[in-house]
Amino acid sequence: MHDIHSFFKSINFIPEKNTFDEIEIEKVILNKKSETFNVYLYSKNVLPIEEVDALLNAKENKINGIYKCNIILNYAKIKESDCLTYVKEIVKRLTEKKPSLISLLECEPTIDDDIIIFEVMSPTEEESIKKEEGNIRKILTEYGLKDYFITTKLNEELRKTVEQELENVQAPIEYKEIIREFTPGSIVLGKSITKEPVNINTINNVGRNITIEGYIESISLLERENINIITLSINDNSKSIMAKIFQKEKEEYLKIKEVLKEDDWFRLNGNIDFDSYSKCLAMSVRNVEKIENREIIITQNEDPNIILGTHIDGEVIPVDSILGARENIIVEAYVFDDELLEKETINIMTLKISDDTNSMIAKVFKKNKKEFALIKNGIKGAIKKGRWFRFNGNVEFDNYSHELVLQLWNIEIIDSKEEKVVDDAEEKRVELHAHTMMSMMDGLIEAKSLVKFANKLGHKAIAVTDHNAVQSYPDLFHAVCDLNKGKVGKDRFKVLYGAELNVVSDDIDFIFNLKEYNLLNQEYVVFDTETTGFYVGSDQMIEIGGVKIKNGEVIDRFDEFIDPKRPLPQKIIDLTCITDEMLAGHASEEEVTKRFLEWTGDLPMVAHNAKFDIGFISAACNKYNLGEFNNTVLDTMSMARMLHPEWPNHKLTTLVRRYKIEWDEDAHHRADYDAEGTAQAFHKMCEELDSRNIETTTKLFNSVDINELIKFSFPFHLCCLVKNKTGLKNLFKIISYANTTYLFRNSEPKLPRGELKKLREGLLIGSGCINGEIFEEAKTKDDEELANMMQFYDYIEIQPISAMKHLLNMESSGFKTMHDLEEHLKKIIRVAKDAGKIVVATSDAHYLTPKDKIYRDIIIAQKSNGKLHPLNKRGIEQPDMHIRTTKEMLEEFSFLDQDLAYEIVVTNTNKIADMIEEVEVIIQTGGVPFSPRIENSVETVTDMVYKKAADWYGDPLPLNIEERISKELYGDSVLDSIKKKLKRTENLEGEELEKKAFEELHTTILKGFDEVKRVVKDELVLKLEEEHETKIKDLNYDGYLKVKLKEATEEEKEALENELKVEKELDPLTDIDKKVKKSLGGIIGGGFDVIYLIAQKLVKKSNDDGFLVGSRGSVGSSFVATMMGITEVNALSPHYRCKKCKHSIFEDENGVSLGSTYKSGFDLPDLKCPKCGTLMTKDGQDMPFATFLGFNADKVPDIDLNFSDLNQAAAHDYTKVLFGVDNVYRAGTIGTVAEKTAFGFVRGYAEQKGIIMNNAEIERLAKGCTGVKRTTGQHPGGIVVIPGYMDVFDFTPFQYPAEDVDAAWRTTHFDYHAIDEDVLKLDILGHTDPTQLRMIQDITGIDVTTIPLDDKETMGIFLSPEPLGVTKEQIMNETGTLGVPEFGTPFTIGMLVDTKPKTFAELIKISGLSHGTDVWLGNAQELIRNNIVPFSDVIGCRDDIMVYLMYNGMAPIKAFKIMEFVRKGKASKDPEGWAKFKAEMEEAGIAKWYIDSCEKIKYMFPKAHAAAYVMSAFRIAYFKVHHPGVYYATYFSTRFDDFELETMVKGYDAIKARMNEIINKGYNATNKETSVLETLKLSLEATARGFKFGNIDIEKSDGRNFILADDGITLICPFRTLDGLGDSVAQKIMEERKIKPFYSIEDFQLRGHVNGTTVDKLKSLGIFGNLPETSQLSLFDF
Repeated sequence: MHDIHSFFKSINFIPEKNTFDEIEIEKVILNKKSETFNVYLYSKNVLPIEEVDALLNAKENKINGIYKCNIILNYAKIKESDCLTYVKEIVKRLTEKKPSLISLLECEPTIDDDIIIFEVMSPTEEESIKKEEGNIRKILTEYGLKDYFITTKLNEELRKTVEQELENVQAPIEYKEIIREFTPGSIVLGKSITKEPVNINTINNVGRNITIEGYIESISLLERENINIITLSINDNSKSIMAKIFQKEKEEYLKIKEVLKEDDWFRLNGNIDFDSYSKCLAMSVRNVEKIENREIIITQNEDPNIILGTHIDGEVIPVDSILGARENIIVEAYVFDDELLEKETINIMTLKISDDTNSMIAKVFKKNKKEFALIKNGIKGAIKKGRWFRFNGNVEFDNYSHELVLQLWNIEIIDSKEEKVVDDAEEKRVELHAHTMMSMMDGLIEAKSLVKFANKLGHKAIAVTDHNAVQSYPDLFHAVCDLNKGKVGKDRFKVLYGAELNVVSDDIDFIFNLKEYNLLNQEYVVFDTETTGFYVGSDQMIEIGGVKIKNGEVIDRFDEFIDPKRPLPQKIIDLTCITDEMLAGHASEEEVTKRFLEWTGDLPMVAHNAKFDIGFISAACNKYNLGEFNNTVLDTMSMARMLHPEWPNHKLTTLVRRYKIEWDEDAHHRADYDAEGTAQAFHKMCEELDSRNIETTTKLFNSVDINELIKFSFPFHLCCLVKNKTGLKNLFKIISYANTTYLFRNSEPKLPRGELKKLREGLLIGSGCINGEIFEEAKTKDDEELANMMQFYDYIEIQPISAMKHLLNMESSGFKTMHDLEEHLKKIIRVAKDAGKIVVATSDAHYLTPKDKIYRDIIIAQKSNGKLHPLNKRGIEQPDMHIRTTKEMLEEFSFLDQDLAYEIVVTNTNKIADMIEEVEVIIQTGGVPFSPRIENSVETVTDMVYKKAADWYGDPLPLNIEERISKELYGDSVLDSIKKKLKRTENLEGEELEKKAFEELHTTILKGFDEVKRVVKDELVLKLEEEHETKIKDLNYDGYLKVKLKEATEEEKEALENELKVEKELDPLTDIDKKVKKSLGGIIGGGFDVIYLIAQKLVKKSNDDGFLVGSRGSVGSSFVATMMGITEVNALSPHYRCKKCKHSIFEDENGVSLGSTYKSGFDLPDLKCPKCGTLMTKDGQDMPFATFLGFNADKVPDIDLNFSDLNQAAAHDYTKVLFGVDNVYRAGTIGTVAEKTAFGFVRGYAEQKGIIMNNAEIERLAKGCTGVKRTTGQHPGGIVVIPGYMDVFDFTPFQYPAEDVDAAWRTTHFDYHAIDEDVLKLDILGHTDPTQLRMIQDITGIDVTTIPLDDKETMGIFLSPEPLGVTKEQIMNETGTLGVPEFGTPFTIGMLVDTKPKTFAELIKISGLSHGTDVWLGNAQELIRNNIVPFSDVIGCRDDIMVYLMYNGMAPIKAFKIMEFVRKGKASKDPEGWAKFKAEMEEAGIAKWYIDSCEKIKYMFPKAHAAAYVMSAFRIAYFKVHHPGVYYATYFSTRFDDFELETMVKGYDAIKARMNEIINKGYNATNKETSVLETLKLSLEATARGFKFGNIDIEKSDGRNFILADDGITLICPFRTLDGLGDSVAQKIMEERKIKPFYSIEDFQLRGHVNGTTVDKLKSLGIFGNLPETSQLSLFDF
């Protein structure tokens, strides 16, 4: 029943509207027990309630009038408004049934997340809501809405107002009768209690007539026909106790239930008994009184393991035994996920728990926030430590999650129940073959977990051998470094870095035992064999068939059966149609083989898949001493691969079909018939080769294209382990070549054996798993041949039988029994030892422990790159591929001699591990990357900066600018050294010192880096020598030491004397150059000058190409970057500068910094230069350099740049020009299985296997599958630069992204984050702003950089659309910023409405706020709305914090540290660290609101980034105001992809109507409509301003861009605005119209290659005008 309309028809349901057009049947499940179909319907949006009513009523008609059905609705989106509509209608219907509930109609519901809150004005209404809560929730669930938690909120103000009004009108109904409120002293149950209460913590035994007082912690209800039980947890601030109220009378029970509320205090009286059900002391309650509420004191339980309630004893049940609602159960489980819902009215902790038998949801409900916090912290702390919990409570069906949920009473921390894997062997094995999650869609082990696991087992090393990849290396390296901190020698753990490679033989293997023969004229024997199986060791031939051919004609035949003297397997009978009866009595294998070889003589031979047949013939020759088989043999399968690589396969059936040979496939698999078919195919191939002038076997051999051979060769696996740094580099090369040079379309990476031979230095090569050539060839090769093959390897691997048991289910494997596998392994071991090779036992581990096997089963059930995993086959028992302990591995090889087993399991694995050095995979640079070298970079940067600074600010430079440049280039030490020298040598002070110091500073820097180092070194030498002399003096006998020696022991005297001796001999100037370098900071001092110069070159190249470049990140905080042209943002404080005389002003006439009044230089009032009268330029955004390079200029600069998306590719390619093709790579990324995707994997797996899983179990299993590598990719703009003096293989291998052999760039194999401290990464990103500005400049001829950034009219559109000449109502928008980058989204428009910006600085702040996390919402927005501070004072960008704190008297270093702490969101993550900073801010007198605001922040945007964005946005906005036609043409050309041409060309009214239509659809709008709406919004504004959209013009329209017509108001639409007319067709139309005009529609269609559908659309829009249909002329046309 897949068709929704068929289902509706079957239940006689006829929808009145088109409401159900988009509804789908999700699934149909038959409940066999009740014979009911559960039909699950899926809809994107919530359906109207009346329509759903009709549908639910129709289900009563039954399917086809026979089968009962339930309809379960599932919505993709449930809006609050939809839910509220349903709730109000439900309440209305309830009041119609129960008129007494009429007051509920006045209760206004609201929704907060998953909670529906009814605002009531009396306890009576509150009680009514609570009574009907169950009904409302049930009805909502039936309607397909989720199960909301329902609560109430008493509006006291409204209540008092109503009371007053009632008194005024002398209402006849007394208000107290309505509310029936229980006040302190009211009796809730039984009678008044007179007996004095006891403390609950004194109750240790049963007792009679006991009174207690306390608050209700929790309430649990059990409602039955004959009894109702209310179970309370009562706490008197000393301890909790369970109390139970039993009531038969329903009415009395309901009354009591409504009164009892959590956190309210009551007096209870009754008997204390041992409750056999809950296994604890509990009160059987007789009397209950309400008492005054008291303070609830939440204290930690005396037992730190008790998180909630108390300790509970009883039977623990497994989670998988919970199949329905149950009461008072105990489970022991761990928590694998938790969710918190903390609201004013309720706090809910949802725990996902599992004991590995199954999973389920458990919930804790608490009103008291303090108590909830204790529970939350206790659980989270225990989860971090890997602890388990004992949970106790009731299992109930939860309508919200639609699952069984454990409602918790008691939670206790217990020790982990997880079975720990322990390796207690005295000498332990080493695992030499393990896969991490970086084995694509195959490995399940997280790299760091693997290291920890092996180390905990006590193993000294672990080898990682991912498939064709080494992407786990960075995580492995960091994990082992952390593990080995402080350890030496044998205590250090070792990672053995390796890889499992796909290797192909580059030997030419379609001609064996080559001798020269003529291909067409030679006589050949074409033969085939049938066998008892596929394993040479235990199987034998049962038929040999052959034909002799010459010139394509069969001239002789041979065909004989062989009696194997044993029954044939059924699968062989089915395959060959040969039976035991047919073979009985025939000759032996020895006799038939002998006759066949005599018949063959020394003729060359031919076979299809010849290796198989040669193997059995050779084995028979060896077995029966028939001599060496050395005839030349040609393999038709390999020949076909070489001749026709494009064929999908090269089976014999494919060959005869392709060559059109008569062939009966039913007779296939008989030896003689196969041989004849092979013979005919072989002759056809020989004719084809002859046509290519390949006449002989020798020519055929020499004609082979090795790359083509590699491309179509089937690979085998082998493992490489890195012995040392040389080996690491060689492995990086191997991985790179396999993933690029030898990567072919639709193929896995592979490597030719010859390439491996060249690069094997520093590597150990192992034979790999069962897919290795040794395991496979051991089936057919004799001992000598196998031993020869093993010479290529350093060690031979074998795996346990349990790791290959799936082979027994695969006919092609040749193994029938476990014994076969054991014998096969014995053969490999025997031959390896004879060949002198080390044999090691490996797990081929793909997951850590046996319980993790399920995760791999799920992963291999999925397709990867459209292909099935090799183990994704029906009927296969999946192998066991976990890491074995020493004991487990020895048991796996118990079929071997005990000493031999120990040798391969323990001795040899340790021997291999000992051959391998510890290797540094990631170069430890201390955070400073290896940058490229550019000749004279220091001088170039220095000259460039000072030249531009002098051009702007004059020569000599103002002191503040001189100081800023010096600080940015070298840090503070240069100026400090110069001042110290001048003080010492010339006794200068004050202004004289400042003036002379800056003169000398300028001269020093311009002389170059060496001079800077000399100046700093001179002062540092003096300082060190003085400190050294002082220390010696302090230690001298005449001073400190003499006093000490009087009281010192002989040992102390000797120690003191040695200290003096050492200090005297110590040279204070040791490593002086290193100390000088360390004291220098900044751009040049830190070695970052090249990075700046590279950025400058890239920007200049783009500028020369005619494109602006916008800066990103905090690079705009660097004044040097401004002077070099890297960014337009000026980091200096707001100031004036004169372009004519270079005069600058940073302070007002009172000497006060302009920055204290104006936050942006663009907001300064206009000013004429006091020296020359020229109007001065206004500049400066007041940003400290520390935000870019750190307070001590010690951060690595990260220069991100926004290039035009049209120019981005050119900028990328320019890096190849700068550094060379082999020195630049795209920054690689790794795509892994996300949790949501994994959830789908698990659900699909469960359906495939027919397993029913609840969502909690699906989620648990999904977590185990998350993080597995799925693909690779590249950063959108990141370019990694390898310095020319190093090699890419010093850092990473390389590859093609996503195995795309057509990719234009190679990427780093490692995720770029892994090497971001080692190599320079350039962020060359694409952006639309520079593209639009370039188009504007081309059209107008206006240099966009000259746009006044203080234009008043432009600033006005951020407040209102009036500067555009339209009203808010006309354009349906509050501001004029639609289509202004950064300020045109509903979110930012809302911010503009709230903030009402009037200055450029405020726009920067808004940009920062919009990009931050928890900076605006719930923070700055509330401060403004509550009138706590004006908008200008709130925190917007990270720089604001540092600047504000410094202006308020805090030390710069402290202000910087606080800024860094806050902007990373650490205030909420590190409470202790925040407490210290908070105290320092309070001590400095920082306002409380400011501190509170900092505390909420999770992430902050850099001011420089915001400033660059706003400058670009303001320029575009300027053209919107002053050149609107150009603005709209360029904006529509660059920003939008979805259009509704037919609506746009109709004008304002049509556009507005269509917008309202889409808006009214809400979530029912399609994705296309939602996208088009954004286009229509700006279209509405454009038409409101008098512009109109011209239809597509086949003679004028561009392919992509809108064109402003000559009338200045018409925007001619491009071809792409018509759906279905692609870029290539548009380009063709434009090319053809240049040649000659279109004479007819037919001419247009033919020459433009336009399809009929598009032509019809163009006709319907009237685009062809009077153009005739056809170019054909009639006689009457003359």
